[in-house]
Amino acid sequence: MEKRTTPTPVIRSASRTVWLPLLILLLAAGLRLYRLDAVPPGLTHDEANNVYDAASVLRGARPAYFPVAQGKEPLYLYNVALTMALLGPTPFAMRLTSAWWGLLLVALTYAWARRAFDRPTALWTATGLALSFWGVSTSRLGLRAITLPALFTAALLALVADRRWPTADGRPPTADGRPPTAIRYLLPGLFLGLTLYTYLAARLLPAIPLLFGLYLLLTDRQRWWQRWRPWGVSLLIAALVAAPLFAYLQAHPSAEIRIGQLDQPLRLLLKGDPGPLMAKIYEGLHLFSLRGDGFIPYNIPGRPLLDPLTSLLFYAGLLIALRRWREPAHALALLWLVVGFFPALATGVDAAHLRAIAAQPVLYLFPALTLERLRTGGPGRAAPRLAVPILVLLAFAPVAFLTLRDYFLRWPNDRDVRVHYHVDLMAIAEAVRRGPEEEPVAISSFYPGQYHDPRILQAVLGEAGPPLRWFDGRQALYLPPASAARLILPQAVPLDDALWALVRPHATLLERVELRPDDFDPAFAIYRWSPEETLAALQPRLEAPLRPDRQPVAVGASLTFLGYRLQGEPSAGQTLLLLTLWQVEAPLPPDRDAVLFTQLLDGQNQVVAQQDRLDAPSWQWQPGDRFLQLHRLTLPADLPPGTYTLITGVYTVPDRVDAVLAGHEPDPAIPRLTVYVEGKPVDDHLTLRLIEVR
Repeated sequence: MEKRTTPTPVIRSASRTVWLPLLILLLAAGLRLYRLDAVPPGLTHDEANNVYDAASVLRGARPAYFPVAQGKEPLYLYNVALTMALLGPTPFAMRLTSAWWGLLLVALTYAWARRAFDRPTALWTATGLALSFWGVSTSRLGLRAITLPALFTAALLALVADRRWPTADGRPPTADGRPPTAIRYLLPGLFLGLTLYTYLAARLLPAIPLLFGLYLLLTDRQRWWQRWRPWGVSLLIAALVAAPLFAYLQAHPSAEIRIGQLDQPLRLLLKGDPGPLMAKIYEGLHLFSLRGDGFIPYNIPGRPLLDPLTSLLFYAGLLIALRRWREPAHALALLWLVVGFFPALATGVDAAHLRAIAAQPVLYLFPALTLERLRTGGPGRAAPRLAVPILVLLAFAPVAFLTLRDYFLRWPNDRDVRVHYHVDLMAIAEAVRRGPEEEPVAISSFYPGQYHDPRILQAVLGEAGPPLRWFDGRQALYLPPASAARLILPQAVPLDDALWALVRPHATLLERVELRPDDFDPAFAIYRWSPEETLAALQPRLEAPLRPDRQPVAVGASLTFLGYRLQGEPSAGQTLLLLTLWQVEAPLPPDRDAVLFTQLLDGQNQVVAQQDRLDAPSWQWQPGDRFLQLHRLTLPADLPPGTYTLITGVYTVPDRVDAVLAGHEPDPAIPRLTVYVEGKPVDDHLTLRLIEVR
């Protein structure tokens, strides 16, 4: 009787095909999800604005582009909004979205490397990316850059779906059959076009398929003739997909200002001065193994992308690829590496973790090429039985150890990381949450602007909680219209002595929250405070302006001037301390911000001393609010004796973000608000008094 064969080897082979990539994904998931609610230890301003912008999508906003933080492409924020629809508008939902994209990137990197090279090379590549500090850190930040490499890798995967070039080991081309037209024509263009909705660095990436097409034209014209039509259609589709974004940016040039901040070396190159660009490129080449990204929110400053051993594997793999440049897969990988890293090479190492993120998948291909050569010993040679476990242990155990140590232990506990991720504001948010919702809260802050510190608390607290008012206590004090409020004073941003003298009799310490002793802001105090009592005690001690001499004095439609106090010796070289009190009657238009100006004028109305500032910013003004502003005027050391005029007033400047969101470009005018008495305009400033300088 004929003996039947068993299918076990086939099953075992199929099982290995599945479980090894699955194991890599599980490792990647563990590193991207472990303590995701605690590392990073708080929120950056950019992340907090992303939480707010994604939540605004849930509330019905549908911007084509988000102008906050120098401008942001929309794809990531709409994706975060989808996660928030399931989990709620929280920072964790945003971080989980990034982790999902990071996992998708590992899977797509494996798929691309397997298609373009072979399965072992794909396994090495995906493992390097899964365990790397760079891959882990960018997958846990609530920033849009993580979507770029995933979509671009998907585009290249679709681009090589009909691979017909020789494999890396010299075997004949694969005969997988002709893929569907949708894959050959539609998907590469769709993914490439969507990539342009992810992050600024994506705008260089169409150069990769274009340069690769030129490469095939020069090295294999027959294959180029076979491919030019689907690739041309794909590029046309990509242009059509991206067209709405660029049409919007063309119509709203102020929506995006980041390019103008980063392209100076290129502008100088076009003017015939290559020096700055060459210096940046030389500096950027250190990224791989000598000196990495110096921006601590993304990296341990100076930590290179690759550890010493992986660096050696990378450079050896780079030599392998250069030697085999006539093989299309290697040529494509080299082009991807160069173009993907160019934004970081052109702008320097700081923030390179984000600017070079397009090259993140392919970076780990080059160590993989070396590992696969070591495993096989070269084409046609049998691999020793223990080659794989030894290489895995030597190549990846140090990478995993360094990532775990550096990312989860060293980096989040660094003092400067805690500063950038606003651990103090996270603690303040929890303190606000614990208090009564009916009492307003006034918070002293380094950055009380709308898109800075206030967004941290908005991201954590959401729509709930008491009304918040923000100011910089070193220069101002916000007085909500309430008999009882909470006043939060961080140790690093205390009230000026002149302001504290007004508050102290009417404030009671409720709690002092201690953070780490070595933190930049190691503690904050919470007071129960009566703004009305402070105001009642202050007003009898205020002076009225000299002109107009009738009260009350309205400044524009938004403010009423309530009086001032002046301290200091009016002598050359001395500083005058002016305290002004204002009441809000109505908010300013959302696309304008207010600035207070104070000037000392000579007999010819020439300015001899001036200060322009507002430390109780106008974005939050509500009717009935009051605020005090300190103005410090330092008189010139050579100021001649005589009579001088002290004036004050208000002008407005455009708010770029709110103007763009309202559908128009910001008005560059900075008009002074008109001063009114009994509804009649009288001037564009208030004359406070005449000062005799001795």
